[in-house]
Amino acid sequence: MKKHSLSIVASPLQLLNAMEAVNSFSTNENILLLMYNSSLNKTDFQQKINLLNKEEWDKIIYYDLAKIRKKKRFFEQVKLIKELKKDKYDYLFVGDLGTIQQALMANLTTKNIYLIDDGTLTLSTYDVLKDKNFFHKFSFSKKLKLLRYLLANLKFRIKQDINFFTIYNLEPLPHISIKKHDFSHLKNAKLKLCEQSNDIYILGQKLVEVGFIEKEKYLEYLEKIIKRLLIEYTGNIIYIPHRAEIITDDYKELENERFSIKNDISEGPIEIFLLKNGIYPSVIVSFFSSALFNLKKIFHESTVLAVKIDRNDLKVQNDRLETINRSYSLLENAGVVIENFE
Repeated sequence: MKKHSLSIVASPLQLLNAMEAVNSFSTNENILLLMYNSSLNKTDFQQKINLLNKEEWDKIIYYDLAKIRKKKRFFEQVKLIKELKKDKYDYLFVGDLGTIQQALMANLTTKNIYLIDDGTLTLSTYDVLKDKNFFHKFSFSKKLKLLRYLLANLKFRIKQDINFFTIYNLEPLPHISIKKHDFSHLKNAKLKLCEQSNDIYILGQKLVEVGFIEKEKYLEYLEKIIKRLLIEYTGNIIYIPHRAEIITDDYKELENERFSIKNDISEGPIEIFLLKNGIYPSVIVSFFSSALFNLKKIFHESTVLAVKIDRNDLKVQNDRLETINRSYSLLENAGVVIENFE
């Protein structure tokens, strides 16, 4: 029996989860809509290409916003929607609730819509969708923007229930079903080729760049982490910066014969880098990176640590703080060890 799917992805992590979804649901006619902006983020696009296995997809649509003038973007969206409307889909896998994603969900004929993970963005999306009337509440300005679709003979209201394909422990609701996964497809394909390593991986986060913490304080935490890891473990320590991190000489001054910074990863998400290179790390450390969820699911035998940042060191408002605390709580529930590296 043929099962037709369309996956709409806009980040390497969304693509990773879309690949898992089409295998989990055993779809066999798979279309991928790959959205990107080659002029803004060439690294992001290259990571998607490196991650892409063209044999898994019957058709790939490359949608490059950089090649579409802003004044023409709406008309190009309408053109794309009307082209995709020609088919019917058993499954629609979507990475986020952007404007074009919502327009596609409103207009395509599909039996099932699943939101796939994109880090902790999944948690905030789940929170807003708890309100079953979310898609019927629009500000006046957004309503005016969406009314353009009516003029193009398209819909803008999503009437179908949205479900989640996720690694997170989300609670099912009357209008939301949850299908959990643990990257079984990815593990079956790659994990058996990995060799146990003594190396320790620290995953950087863009906390300085987004203003969550002062650079000096971030480096203090990093130095404490390195010192403790050097004492407790025998392997080399490798720091993997977030792709948006700016690595200055202050970071490089921390390097020694056992600690190094590796900032030339191009494969995409850290999960793919480790699996592609056959690395089964002994220890993985970060702060509250969403990658820790995935890595704990994939590398069961690795020690996965989340370093707690003191409230006084965070420059965030209460709503952000609640999100961070929730991330730590979810990580702990997933089996990640929460540590205070004092």
